Amino acid sequence: MMTASDRIAALASFFSCSQEEAAKVDAATRMAQYSHKEILAHQGDLGAKLWIVLEGRAQLQIIGMDGQIKLLASHGPGELFGAFPHERIVISDIVAQNRLSVLEIPTANMTALLQAEARLGSGLSRILGRQYNAVLDRMAARITLTANGRVYAELLREAGDDGRISPPPVIAALALSAQTTRETGSRAINALERRGIIRRDDQRLEIISHGLLEELVV
Repeated sequence: MMTASDRIAALASFFSCSQEEAAKVDAATRMAQYSHKEILAHQGDLGAKLWIVLEGRAQLQIIGMDGQIKLLASHGPGELFGAFPHERIVISDIVAQNRLSVLEIPTANMTALLQAEARLGSGLSRILGRQYNAVLDRMAARITLTANGRVYAELLREAGDDGRISPPPVIAALALSAQTTRETGSRAINALERRGIIRRDDQRLEIISHGLLEELVV
């Protein structure tokens, strides 16, 4: 469980703001934790909340024309999702992946807070800009990369600069993020393990050779 000081430090980093400004966000929000596959909101609900991800990942899932689950977006630490800047109908199921820790705030309260704290609005614009670019990257990968390449690209994105994912990703969720099947995702990850490019156990997945993994993103 994150302490108040941990949350404030994380928020200051996310929004590129002072500790005092981050403390105002923390005071206006409520921390919540969700277990794997727990649903935060259903498609068709009236959305009146905004979530800030502290740990874990949330997926926005929709049912495609073929009846299969499709990934609309995926959000990890430092990202936001939900109804903003106004209440709106939720267009997808929002599903927790692994253990998800978030800060919840009513949409109206977040809007008022941003109006009162201009620096928070500046930080939010940078967060949303990064998320927009991530959506474009995923769309481009869907068009230009093989299924295995998309799995490897998603793995690199989730691992970040330190090359570790803890707890290790759920293969079905990773595959969905890469817009492929669980079986394809499992084969791709197993191939990396056999070649010594990654190492994983119950606690974490670690990228051993970042360069070799990047070469497989084709």
